Amino acid sequence: MRPDPIARAIAARLTALQASQRLSAWSLIVTFLGDAIGPRGGEVSAAAVQALMARLGIGHGAVRTAVSRLAADSWIERTREGRNSFYRLSPGVAQTVLEAEQRIYAGASLLAADTPRSLIIAGQPLAEAQTTELDRLGALALGDRVFLCFTPAQDALAALPGTEVSGADISSFIPSPLVQDRLRAARLADEFSALSGAYRPILKALEKRSSLDPEDAITLRCLMIHEWRRMALRVLVIPADLAPKDDAEPETRALIARIYRELLGPSERWLDSHAATVCGSLPPTHPRLARRFETA
Repeated sequence: MRPDPIARAIAARLTALQASQRLSAWSLIVTFLGDAIGPRGGEVSAAAVQALMARLGIGHGAVRTAVSRLAADSWIERTREGRNSFYRLSPGVAQTVLEAEQRIYAGASLLAADTPRSLIIAGQPLAEAQTTELDRLGALALGDRVFLCFTPAQDALAALPGTEVSGADISSFIPSPLVQDRLRAARLADEFSALSGAYRPILKALEKRSSLDPEDAITLRCLMIHEWRRMALRVLVIPADLAPKDDAEPETRALIARIYRELLGPSERWLDSHAATVCGSLPPTHPRLARRFETA
């Protein structure tokens, strides 16, 4: 018999992530808790985590080590009820994950073409905390001391108090070839193209099926969001008129959204059957789950 195409796709992605050393138990657990368990009350049995991780090729010993590390670093909280253990993201991490959802599951990562933009120029090299703040604002470094911000200059300067910087709003900006290269790199063009190439055949295989095994669905969902989350949180959000001509992010986002919708129903059925809380079955899904990847 020919191997099932979805099982084959899962194996291929696992192999690719292992080869690139981007498959870690602790990161997969956080992905699962944030993506699947967050909208279902936030708490899940250790047995469900172990079962999913096993399907992802992560052994029980590696899961226990990862959970211990996450608990020691205050990423998750553990509780026990008799012989059963349950996990949830710690409150601070859960709030950070909830805020990150706005970028991970947004319908688009491009701003309106009329978004304000400004140039910020520093008189001396910025401290690490200041460059971190500019990164948080979504600024593009045009040089060691020159930054393009997609916000009014006064807002950008307000985020850099006590710093020898000046700023000016600009009404138009025509990127030079060098800036175009920086924009392309900041938009992760090659990474999104590679991800799209890997998942496009998966969508075709899903669309040909009348049903999907719930375990395969939750496995593929966790694996895909594990890959997607890392890139969605790194890509620079820019006005649409500055997007490179070969910008691969919008097409890749649309592809991931379509696959996610295909996986959602059967993966939720797996959770209904295999996951539990201290009080019993998982609660109903939060309405925000249905709004993921919605476009305006």
